Amino acid sequence: MTALTYYPGCSLKTSSKFYETSIKQVFSFYGIEIQELPDWSCCGASAANTVDERLAHALAARNLALAEKQNNHLFAPCSACYIRTKVTNERMRQDKNFREDINSVISPLKCLGTGEVKNIIEVFHDRVGIEVIAGRLKYDISPLRVVPYYGCLLTRVMGMEAFDDKENPTSMDSLLWALGVELVNWPYKMECCGASKTLTDKDITYDLSDKIMDMAVLLGADVIVTPCPLCQLNLDLLPYLGRTDQALPILFLSEVFELAISGRLSGSNSHVIAVDQAVKKVKKIGG
Repeated sequence: MTALTYYPGCSLKTSSKFYETSIKQVFSFYGIEIQELPDWSCCGASAANTVDERLAHALAARNLALAEKQNNHLFAPCSACYIRTKVTNERMRQDKNFREDINSVISPLKCLGTGEVKNIIEVFHDRVGIEVIAGRLKYDISPLRVVPYYGCLLTRVMGMEAFDDKENPTSMDSLLWALGVELVNWPYKMECCGASKTLTDKDITYDLSDKIMDMAVLLGADVIVTPCPLCQLNLDLLPYLGRTDQALPILFLSEVFELAISGRLSGSNSHVIAVDQAVKKVKKIGG
């Protein structure tokens, strides 16, 4: 099986370093090899697109061009990086005039849109599979009541086919089910947490994230699980943004895999909202 070219994006090298550590540990367990994209640069995320759309596409196309030189697909764990890069990749593939214009910006690099862009949910489904996940559990995490939080961006790829239902995705649910948690059905799996508004208007982020947390607490969940670094950060920062009511730990999807595989979290100290009570519910199978 060929290695995946890994695009960490800015978050997994700064505020979400523990997400990268978690991904590498879990992927290693399943024999998934990833190779970090050499000389990668920021994809622009949400900021560049609001300032200059052409610039935003050029930033993403540069990374795609580097991946194409390796004849490989691009794995982007960050939801914003994934969406921005996927949108650019599809346009580069389908629109000749657009492709020529953007390639004139990133020259001497050239992007043709010939590769694929994958998020972490797709990698677990495509490279591991539900049966393998369910069959290689080392720890019983069934006492954990979990709400899956996709965030508002991950499946809403406008103008093209998405990897899951755009308004009611279930792909992460199936992974969590295979890991053995108790899934809690809830209506907020696609709600916005405030995204990058944290930098310009933290009150908006607080209001939106606080509503999500309230619903998860009301439904009796133990943890909220997300694949998105920005969603994880915004919800995890709620105590600093002013929340005084109960706040649940916000785990990355790969961290739930960690619990099922090793019974612990390598990045437990990196969480603002303590994860100790959730980890204590995990028991070794047959132990």
